[in-house]
Amino acid sequence: MELKNKLELAMDDFKKITGLRCYLVFSKEDLNSASERNFFCKSLKTSAKALKLCEECALETYDTIEKSRKEFIYSCHGGLIKWACPVFVGNEMKCMIVAEGVLNRKQLEESDQWTEYLSKTYDVSASVIKNTFEVVTVMNEVELNAAVQLLKDLVDYRLSI
Repeated sequence: MELKNKLELAMDDFKKITGLRCYLVFSKEDLNSASERNFFCKSLKTSAKALKLCEECALETYDTIEKSRKEFIYSCHGGLIKWACPVFVGNEMKCMIVAEGVLNRKQLEESDQWTEYLSKTYDVSASVIKNTFEVVTVMNEVELNAAVQLLKDLVDYRLSI
C-alpha cells in the first residue's frame, strides 16, 4: 500500500477516535493553509490578513519540524492550539501531518474577549467567530499530549502493516 494511503488510514482512525481532522503536507510547495477543514479556521480565513498569517505560520511550522525532526505544538495567531508531526520512512522525513486546532478551557471561558479581538483584528463577523467557539474541541494539556501521542502511534501502526 502506498505511503499516502497508509497515512490517510491513520488520520481516519485518529478522526474516529478524537473527532479531530488532519491533513498531509509533503513539501513546502504543498503548503496550503486554506486546506484546513475546520469551521474556526475557514471562518477566520475569510480575512486576507488572517490568511496571510496562517500561511506564514504553516511555513514556520514546516521549517521547525524539518529542523527539529519531532512533533511541534504551537498556538496560532487565531488562538488555537495546534500540532504537527513528521512522518519518517527510515531516516528520511517524507511529510508531516497537521492536526486540527483545539482550545483550552480558559480560552473557551474567555471566548467573548477572543471574539471581539479576532473580529476587530481581522475584520471578520463577530457572530460568525462566536459560533466557531461552540464547535471547536476543548482539551486540557494531558488530553492534548495524549492526542499527539495517539496520532504518532496510529501512524507507526499503519506504516508497520
